Amino acid sequence: MKTKELGEFYRILSSLNNGFTHYSFVWNQFNIDYLELFQENPDTLTKAYFEGNPFKKKHNIRFGNLGAEHIKTNEILIQGIFLLIYTHFEGYLKDLLTFSKMVDGNIKSLENKLNNTEDDDVLIEKVFNRVGIQKNKLTTEISVSLDYIRLKRNRLIHKNAENISNSLNDLIKKKGLVLNQFWNANLPGKLQGIDFVNKDNANTLSFNVVIDSINILRKASLEIDNLVTEKLTYDKITEKIIIPQFKKIQRKKINNIKIERLVSKFINFCDSEFALKVNDNRIELLKSSIA
Repeated sequence: MKTKELGEFYRILSSLNNGFTHYSFVWNQFNIDYLELFQENPDTLTKAYFEGNPFKKKHNIRFGNLGAEHIKTNEILIQGIFLLIYTHFEGYLKDLLTFSKMVDGNIKSLENKLNNTEDDDVLIEKVFNRVGIQKNKLTTEISVSLDYIRLKRNRLIHKNAENISNSLNDLIKKKGLVLNQFWNANLPGKLQGIDFVNKDNANTLSFNVVIDSINILRKASLEIDNLVTEKLTYDKITEKIIIPQFKKIQRKKINNIKIERLVSKFINFCDSEFALKVNDNRIELLKSSIA
């Protein structure tokens, strides 16, 4: 089973990935097409050559400076996309908790402190604690990789934070080799930019580091989604989330459809919207809800 919250997060990751790849392709092709012109006319101003460009007055520089300007722009965009990716991941976790509260009204909000909980500082811990999932249920390498990406994000925001650097260096020293081995075995194209054993790499952002981060968060969120839905139970999710959504789509027609046809629609809905296989018990839950 997959929540709609996971599907939305995947859609966002795909959109960011496509946009980032498109930008990189266009810039590199632009550089290929005009490289000779730039080299031969380093003092020519961009507004003098690209007269039809509506941004020519706002970004008017010499051809000879375009390369250096692109490097700065590229660094800004890569950092921004990396931060945005992690922000959306945290958004997914919060949405997943909201989903969980809709299934089980006893689940507390992030703002509510829990008793007898030692580790409740990081968002993933908060979500697991409130849903009632032991963090060790999450694959160790995925859990540590999330720590790595989170610390890398924090380091970008708080560049002088010594504690973040110490935590990241300790993680690299103790877990780096294992993480490299794990992801090289579990990513379709292996790691392309991240090197978990390299301290300098922890300070580096590049096109391939961003792509690795997207792929890691994709796999991590899928496992998190599975742990949460299994804990809530598929039957309870069916009762509290899926059936009400299905009935809302059917509206008043639901009482005018033969039960066999209704069940068929319900089976297709569960499969297409939640990747959930319907068993006899879930069909009975549907029938009892319209009795």
